[in-house]
Amino acid sequence: MTVVPALQTKALVAGYERDLPIVRGVDLSVQPGELVAILGPNGAGKSTLVKAIAGTVPTFGGTVLLGGKDITAVPLHKRIGEGLAFVPQTENIFANLTIAENLHLAADVLAKALRPARLKKINAMFPDLAARPHLRAGLLSGGQRQMLALARALIVEPHVLILDEPSAGLSPKIVGSVFTMLKEINKSGVTLVLVEQNVRAALAIADRGVILVEGELRHDGRASTLMHDPLLAELYLGAQPARGAA
Repeated sequence: MTVVPALQTKALVAGYERDLPIVRGVDLSVQPGELVAILGPNGAGKSTLVKAIAGTVPTFGGTVLLGGKDITAVPLHKRIGEGLAFVPQTENIFANLTIAENLHLAADVLAKALRPARLKKINAMFPDLAARPHLRAGLLSGGQRQMLALARALIVEPHVLILDEPSAGLSPKIVGSVFTMLKEINKSGVTLVLVEQNVRAALAIADRGVILVEGELRHDGRASTLMHDPLLAELYLGAQPARGAA
């Protein structure tokens, strides 16, 4: 029996200018329940790729499929209804609103009858946020903001959750907490795709890693294999060869 990918791109071309695409013909396939890390050097087009999938960057060719359904032309706000959630690196919360207001605003896309139960579920998942609903989000620490961004995305119970640089600007300790939460979310059945510069942290929780270079997918393999492949690390991920290596 053939399993339909949870998320797939076929020959995807995307960017900000039609004549200068950043993503160039990417074929990406993510199976249901997988956690896939998109890695690569700076300027490789990683963020542009996930933004194109989410619908915030124009696509000039190819297709984006969600559960086998073509969503290439579906507007951003309607992709949420199709089961796709996206947490961008910046501007992923409303800093001038309270925690509760952020969550209620995210829940507005749901039918009214569903909102109370979803909010209750999210508050149970994120007790630290639930403990101070009236705190203005702009006063939260970096890690707390990332948790609020995750909570906002999960309120719609997405099938696929995409995150762009979830560890950006966070201390190593907080990165650990955020990535532990991401793994728990993945274990609950949500398919995760994340762009991440912290290669070691990403591969520690991922099932698979794909390496993007100059807008093209250059390598795709098991996370455990990529983690211990010094040649790949040196060529694509900016790591230095071990001392004494040829």
